[in-house]
Amino acid sequence: MDFLVLPDHPASDALGRCLPASPARRTLRHPSGRPWITGHWSADEAVPAEAGPRRALLLGTTPATPGTLARLLPGPGHLDGIGRRARRLPGSAFLLTAADGDLRCRGDLAGVRLLHHARIAGVTVAGNRPQDLAALARAAAAAGLPAGAPGLGFLDEDAPALRLLFPFAPLPLALRPAWHAVSAVPPGHHLTLYANGRHSLARWWRPPEPDIPLEHAAEHVAGALADAVAARAGRAQRQAAADGTARRGTLSAGLSGSTGATGLCFLAAREDVRLLTTSWASRDPGDEDTRWSARGAATLAAAERQRERQRRRLTGQDTGQERDGNGGRRRNKGTGKDAARGRRGGRGAAGAPPPPEAHLSLPYADAPTCYTPPTDTRHGTPADPAGPLAVFREAARLAHRARLVAEHGSRLHLVAAGADALFGHRPAALNSLAHGDLRTAARRAWTAHHLCHWTARDTLRTLRGGRSYARWLAGSAPRAPGPGRRAGGADWEPPPALPPWAHPDAVATVRRLLREAADEAPEPFAPLRAQHDILRAALHAAETVRGADALTAAHGVGHEAPFLDDAVVEAALALDLADRGRPGVHQPLLTRALRGVVPDGVLGRGTHTGPGPEAHAGLRAHRDALAALCDDSPLAARGLIHPDVLRRHLTAPQPQPPVLRALDATLATEYWLRAVAPDHAPAPAVSVPAVPAPAVSVPAVPVPRAAPARGVPSP
Repeated sequence: MDFLVLPDHPASDALGRCLPASPARRTLRHPSGRPWITGHWSADEAVPAEAGPRRALLLGTTPATPGTLARLLPGPGHLDGIGRRARRLPGSAFLLTAADGDLRCRGDLAGVRLLHHARIAGVTVAGNRPQDLAALARAAAAAGLPAGAPGLGFLDEDAPALRLLFPFAPLPLALRPAWHAVSAVPPGHHLTLYANGRHSLARWWRPPEPDIPLEHAAEHVAGALADAVAARAGRAQRQAAADGTARRGTLSAGLSGSTGATGLCFLAAREDVRLLTTSWASRDPGDEDTRWSARGAATLAAAERQRERQRRRLTGQDTGQERDGNGGRRRNKGTGKDAARGRRGGRGAAGAPPPPEAHLSLPYADAPTCYTPPTDTRHGTPADPAGPLAVFREAARLAHRARLVAEHGSRLHLVAAGADALFGHRPAALNSLAHGDLRTAARRAWTAHHLCHWTARDTLRTLRGGRSYARWLAGSAPRAPGPGRRAGGADWEPPPALPPWAHPDAVATVRRLLREAADEAPEPFAPLRAQHDILRAALHAAETVRGADALTAAHGVGHEAPFLDDAVVEAALALDLADRGRPGVHQPLLTRALRGVVPDGVLGRGTHTGPGPEAHAGLRAHRDALAALCDDSPLAARGLIHPDVLRRHLTAPQPQPPVLRALDATLATEYWLRAVAPDHAPAPAVSVPAVPAPAVSVPAVPVPRAAPARGVPSP
């Protein structure tokens, strides 16, 4: 899915002509006939509605119908009122509305549906993909339209340095696109486009107070998760109906053995879809993931067999209802939300018993390894043109899995991204808890002090630190990015760091960017560190989902993350801080929410143990190809890394987990630069006569070379 939103302004006509002709392009128009929303999307992910002069479009995964959405349009509050009424819709979708010439664009809280905007030809244009806005800006300049900001549409030369940070760059730098003069709409904010070509940004969401006890919070999470999975099941059903190839839709889901992944699979098994679960079989026979996923798959299969026997006994093979005592028919029995909705039954359209759920165990011997290099290091890189892939290590494996589930009929794949961010133990919560329950916070901080080997200073800073977010951001500049620095404790976010192969110029660039960001006094996601840290981790999880989706879209498979839906995020944030962590219980809120859905025997697994043998084996298998990158590295040519130091770490016998995380960020950036930056990259002049506009979706774009300061030769 890709789309652009243009205001009802004369410049939109000219911009529309800069877009490439495509028979698959869809366009919704303003009453004036000018383009409003234009792009590519499938019928199953679009819900349009109109009520008088007001119009709206949902793009994504939602159970809403045009009628449902149309009923939300009339009423008080102009665009704000429509947004408030639409908040109760489950699923994950962009909301694009129009009323009285004003346009409103809204994404989600986690950033799976992340919006961007740029000022092109004198008007603000919005879109979901920054590379599309950059390409439109270049096409507009080539067509002789008014120039925008300097460098608009070209690669931001500071972006590669930021992408070397691990585990991730802090807010707001994490939202900085890789393209000049293209900006992201912060999650929780909406963008309003006016007919005069201008725009405004405003918050539409504030985090809830964390004061709901565990039992009630678990009920809210359980309901929100059930709705989220049901939205994906409904979309799978619409896909099947549109294709006409199956009686029921098919959902695939990763069954890694984690609490979140297992919960999604059991929730999906309750829906009226065919469920296809997948898991990676490790080369290590004692691998915890393999054992737990096998146990979950066996339990799912046994539960399905039991349901099928009960269904046959109660209904017979040719009817879909149980008969009551008077011979009349009544709805199939279910439990919980399923009974209330009448979703159970799991039958095909013609009344035949559904095919059994299937499980695909993906052995390491039959799949690409981690760190598999792309076959074409220049233009065939498996990359998201928006930026380096956060899932680079697994890129080839994700594409392999997408091909397999597509062959089995799945076009939607559920992932548990965000579960650890929302429900896992986060040390920053100790600081927020200390404001209301210092005794409990101190006891838990003392435990972390010993288990995590925090220094006394780090422990006190975690517990009682009171710096504002802007001050923390400014304070991280001189210390956090230093190569090899090890930090403990917790603050607003995990301290950002650069790898040991970072060039001093990269360190200087990152420090400058951090100071500049701090000078803008950015607001955190939430006033409480606990909630800010959760949302920041959720934003990183959303980045992995967007990257995985870009990888697998070529195979017709979309990645869906129910844990990152707005309702689930809000329910998790509302949990009382004292209940967020309980001794001896892994993810207590999620475990409690899934009780009754997931059998006890496969519920409540502990934490993961970090990078497994597959990561190290993949790095060993491809060390020569990866080390060869150091010979003509774009990162080295830009003066950002020491290639000899990187080569030494790539060829080390077994890098430690922090080095692996640093390698992931560096290799992803290295391959991404090779994909988007050809050797010859002249910047087009604004005065060049009109030429055919380049395709918006093409990742290979001209990149202006910055002056090779710092003594580094230009490539």
